[in-house]
Amino acid sequence: MSASNTYQRSDAESQLIELRDSARQVLSGLGLAVNEEKVWPIVTDLGWLLVGVPETLGGLEQGVTGSCAFHAELGRSLAAAPYAAATIAIDAICHSTLANQQSLIERFATGEIVTASLAESAVAIASNKVTGTMTAVPSADKASHVLVCVENSELVALLSLNQPGVEITARQTWDTTRRLFDVRFADVALDETLTLASGADAKTLSSRISTLRDFALAADAVGGAEALLEMTVEYLKTRKQFGRPLALFQALKHRCADLKMLISSAEALLNDSLSRVGNQLDGAQAVAMGKAAKYLACSVYARVAEESLQLHGGIGMTSEYPCHLYLKRALLNEHLGSGNYELDIADHFLS
Repeated sequence: MSASNTYQRSDAESQLIELRDSARQVLSGLGLAVNEEKVWPIVTDLGWLLVGVPETLGGLEQGVTGSCAFHAELGRSLAAAPYAAATIAIDAICHSTLANQQSLIERFATGEIVTASLAESAVAIASNKVTGTMTAVPSADKASHVLVCVENSELVALLSLNQPGVEITARQTWDTTRRLFDVRFADVALDETLTLASGADAKTLSSRISTLRDFALAADAVGGAEALLEMTVEYLKTRKQFGRPLALFQALKHRCADLKMLISSAEALLNDSLSRVGNQLDGAQAVAMGKAAKYLACSVYARVAEESLQLHGGIGMTSEYPCHLYLKRALLNEHLGSGNYELDIADHFLS
């Protein structure tokens, strides 16, 4: 092969691959479904929350692509850390006009938890008082602040959770790899110094937050699906039936090959969408691409989880095997993020 046909990685790509590989090594050493108390200090100590932050604010400036690489690795290991919510909130701070951006990022990247909802929420503001309920908020019981997007995108702000009028209730879900909460606000005072955007700027920032959330869930799904299929193939290599490893049965080979094709398709759409939108996540095209990537990745994840459980046979149903953990996370991922996927995606790609 001639030198002119040899692909050369850029310095940014090489750095991102090194970061991803190091993250995989660290997380694999911790094991599957590590609890938040164990993994969160590692996330903060290693600076993973700064991967998408601009260099001018003390970050690694790897953008959304960099954040998604870590979302995928955390998804592979079923980590319980509220990484997605924290990175979404930190990204919103980076794209605000706050005078104290640097100090807030330092606080939230070095241990203090800031969180955000992973689903659509209904929150309103009147007379500088916030009312409503946010759902699917990771680690809200340990967070100091939550990112709030007011209905109709009128305002985006950080709201302290340590004040009167805030009620935090644990939401029980099948997915035991994440701790989600409902956060209710009853005339909670808004600190204007923590207002990230208002008016037209708030609409733009709200679109960015929604798209970033969809890309994060898509990456989590791709990472989880890849890890589960790898685990399933290894099981088929060792489990024997009629004196032969299950991996030698052609029908099972075809099923695994089909699953690999689906995962590769979801990963390709995610990577292509990220390369197309770059750091511009607030436009109509970026919103549609985020929804499409999330819809496909989460659908594939659920399919892979269901098939993998079957390929494991009866043992896949037991608590000793982690198939059920991946399945429960996959099914929850389908219900998080933005809504009306089919309609919104069709309107964009058929227009």
